[in-house]
Amino acid sequence: MNKPLKLPRPTRDAEQGKRDMDEYGLCVHEAFVSGDQLKALQERLIEQADLECEQGVALLSGQSRGGKTWYGRPEAGVLPGWQGIAALYNKGRVFIDYLQHPLFKTYNAHVFRGAAAHLSAMTGLVVRRGAEPMVVHVDQQFMPYTEVPTYLNCMLCLTDFEEAMGATRVVPRSHLGPYPPQAFSAERGAHNPEPISTVAVEAPAGSVIFFESRTWHQSGISTSDRTRYSLTTLWQQHWVKPMDNIALNLHENVYAGLSEDERQLLGFKAEPSGRIEAAAPGSRQNTNRKTPWVPELRRGSGVLAVALEGMGDRKGADDEAKAMGLKAQR
Repeated sequence: MNKPLKLPRPTRDAEQGKRDMDEYGLCVHEAFVSGDQLKALQERLIEQADLECEQGVALLSGQSRGGKTWYGRPEAGVLPGWQGIAALYNKGRVFIDYLQHPLFKTYNAHVFRGAAAHLSAMTGLVVRRGAEPMVVHVDQQFMPYTEVPTYLNCMLCLTDFEEAMGATRVVPRSHLGPYPPQAFSAERGAHNPEPISTVAVEAPAGSVIFFESRTWHQSGISTSDRTRYSLTTLWQQHWVKPMDNIALNLHENVYAGLSEDERQLLGFKAEPSGRIEAAAPGSRQNTNRKTPWVPELRRGSGVLAVALEGMGDRKGADDEAKAMGLKAQR
C-alpha cells in the first residue's frame, strides 16, 4: 500500500524554507505579502482579467496552458475553468514592485547555488469551477535532468488555496529522480500513461508556494464555487532561454519607467550570455554593457554608425565576472 505523501509544514522562516526546498523540492512561505500590497495585487489582477474577457483578448482554457487554449471572449454566462493573464510586468506598476521582494533573491541564490538569475515569466492565473487537471509534469520537461534546477516557480496565493478550488498538486521529493512518464495521443493529448499520486498544497492568501523545476506537479480539479486567483513568477538561471521573451515583450512606456535594478531583474544584464547589440540608436541595452549602433557600413553610402557615451563594459563588470571565475565579455 502506498504511503501518504507528506508535505513540509508552512513556514515564515526563509532558512527553514531553504531546508524544505532541499528535502521536498518545494516549500510554503506564509505571509510573503500582506495588507495593502496583497489587496493591490488582488484588485489589479482581477480587474485586468475581467477586462481582457470583456474586450475579447483573454487567454482561456478548460484546463490550463498545458491543454487546449484560445484567445477571445467567454460565451455569455459561461466562464471557462482556466484563464491566464500573461506578461504581468506590462500590466501594472504593482507587479514590478512585487518583483523586488528581497526573499526572491534569497531563494534564487539557494536553489541556483549562487548562479546569476532573472525573471523568466510572470503570469496571473484564474481557476474556476470545472477546471480540469493538467498532466503531471516538471517545468524543465523539455531538457535533460540537471543537477541544479534551471527554474524556480513562485506561486503567490492571492486567495486561499484549497483542494476543492483546484489547488496546485505536487509529488514531494520527486525533484531527486527522473521526470514523470508522459505519452501523447490525438484523443487525450499529453497524459500520464499510468496514474500518479499527487497531493494538494493548501495555503492561506499571501503565501508563496515555491517549487523548483524538477518537482513533479499539476493543477487540480476545481469543484468549488470560489474562484482561485494566483500570480506566478518564474525565475531562471541566466543562461536558460526565458519562457517569455521579455526583451521583446516589454512595452516601451514600461521599459522607460524602470530603474537599472528593475531592468536587471527582467534580464537586461549581460552575463556570459545575453548580450544586446543596439537595434536602433538609443534602443534597449544591457544595464552593464553599452553598445553603439552599427549598421552595414559601405564607403560612399553616407550611412554612419552612432556612437554612445559610455560605450563598453560598465565599471565593475570585470569584478563581477572574476567573482564567477570568468573574463568579462567584450
